[in-house]
Amino acid sequence: MKTGKIKSLLMTMAVMVLAIMTSCGGGVKPEEVAAKIDAQVELSQKDYAAVLDYCGDYARKAQQYFEIINSQPNDSTTQYIRAAEDMAALVQKYPYLDMFRSVVYNLKDSDLDKENRKKVEEHTKYQAFPLPEGAGPDLSTPGVVGDIEDMPSQAGTDSTGVISQGDGVVVDETVGK
Repeated sequence: MKTGKIKSLLMTMAVMVLAIMTSCGGGVKPEEVAAKIDAQVELSQKDYAAVLDYCGDYARKAQQYFEIINSQPNDSTTQYIRAAEDMAALVQKYPYLDMFRSVVYNLKDSDLDKENRKKVEEHTKYQAFPLPEGAGPDLSTPGVVGDIEDMPSQAGTDSTGVISQGDGVVVDETVGK
């Protein structure tokens, strides 16, 4: 009698596990999103989530190769070459990567819902993750850490020789040192 109860309990658990697995697998597949992009159909937030997950998965796996490559003194070391070859092999496993990166690069952060912006934020730590416009740090002006909105207006310069007229930028002097 005990074995009958154990078997029925195991069967019930197995059915529950299968039900959970099938309900979680309901996401949009990359090939479905790629077909929408090719057909120039507007993407939904679920489509964007699939694109971000795809790019994020690649970026997470590629990060180990970037760390090796970035730590090498030049591009002729054995470690650099091996990491570059491994990364090239990884790219081959992601046939929609270029297409999906283009989608992300052409997005504005404000086009994404809260959940997708959170995905972007999670993936920004990976070097290979593409950032939508307005997400992450502004790399177009490296070394600039903020804008100076109001500068005191005096006769040209103050006593320290700093120009005190007009707008300017605060530069992080530790960049590159």
